[in-house]
Amino acid sequence: MSERPEPLRYPFTSDECLAPAPRYAELRDAPMPRVRLPYGEDAWLVTGYADARSVLSDARFSLRAGAERDQPRMRPQSISGVGLLSTDGAEHARLRGVVARHFGARRVDRLRERVCETAEALLDRLEETGPPGDLVQGFAFPLAITLICDLLGVPEDDHHRIRRWLDVMLAHAVTVEDFTAQSQEFGAYLAELVELRRREPGDDLFTCLVRAHDEEDRLSYDELFELAAELLSAGFVTTYHQISNFCYLLLRRPEWLSRLRDRRADIPAAVEELLRYVPMPNGLVFPRYATEDVEVGGVLVRAGEPVLVDMSAANRDPAVFEDADDLILDRVPQAPHLSFGHGAHFCVGARLARLELQVALETLLVRMPGLKLAVGDAELRWKTEAMLRGLHGLPVEW
Repeated sequence: MSERPEPLRYPFTSDECLAPAPRYAELRDAPMPRVRLPYGEDAWLVTGYADARSVLSDARFSLRAGAERDQPRMRPQSISGVGLLSTDGAEHARLRGVVARHFGARRVDRLRERVCETAEALLDRLEETGPPGDLVQGFAFPLAITLICDLLGVPEDDHHRIRRWLDVMLAHAVTVEDFTAQSQEFGAYLAELVELRRREPGDDLFTCLVRAHDEEDRLSYDELFELAAELLSAGFVTTYHQISNFCYLLLRRPEWLSRLRDRRADIPAAVEELLRYVPMPNGLVFPRYATEDVEVGGVLVRAGEPVLVDMSAANRDPAVFEDADDLILDRVPQAPHLSFGHGAHFCVGARLARLELQVALETLLVRMPGLKLAVGDAELRWKTEAMLRGLHGLPVEW
């Protein structure tokens, strides 16, 4: 077993927003490091693919165990909940069982027509008002939030309010006072939706959650709220960031766009490669605590110690992915990427996210064959103080 290393400051930084920090390459052949975030206790950092899969699927590493600990985090406020991202084992399986059928293959596949119609309508609007147009504000964001809100039964008029709340709650530098105020507003809004769906039930996921609490005794009131908040936030924030990130990368290499336009059957594989390649989380961590002594990568993680799994780093592991730092759109991977996680906590909405990403790219390629960036890289603004990597805007012409 190796000696305990001095903790490194984490998250690591890079000069390019969609490039991994150089520190990761330095760590590849070194023992698993300990890291220190701005707040909370030190943690072990897993960056290798095999170790990441091992930790993510090992019941001896618990998300729930962090509820009573000083969890490593980016902000002073510590958050512990009762939702999918805070529970393990039978408790997690029970919560997942309430919502999983809404994200199953058959139901998601039936949404394809709605996703296509929404994408087409948004591009109609862009064409009417531009060029130039903004692919973030005019396409990626409204596409992703419209679809998750349709699924949940959230009114369209509330989309921008929801985005405002979540932009604050996913920022690094937010004050405790502002975070608390926005969280309370968001919570009050969810309470209003609960009452609305009690009075006017529909064929939507929010109604399902309310029934699971009111009639089926499958959820506590706190669990209802947290599931709703998790699904609403995770259901669009990551997807709209990735749509714009993917478009940015492809627009920088027009030959890739041309190739995918000519070979649209390759788009699903290209989306998987882009998911592997783009390191989206930026300090968004979910500490897992060892419930007993466990050896990981030749290092002894003692019971009660937290471990962070950096899935973006694992996706660039050269031991698993040949030319791991290259974007190869027709890559035939030897193993699946970990961008949706692994094991019991594999993203429940992964199939819907894949559908949205594939349709978004295909619709853009077909409708706008002359699509190109309207500004240079120096004029683009990145969300450097947010927990997810993304652009404030992506001006384009066609």
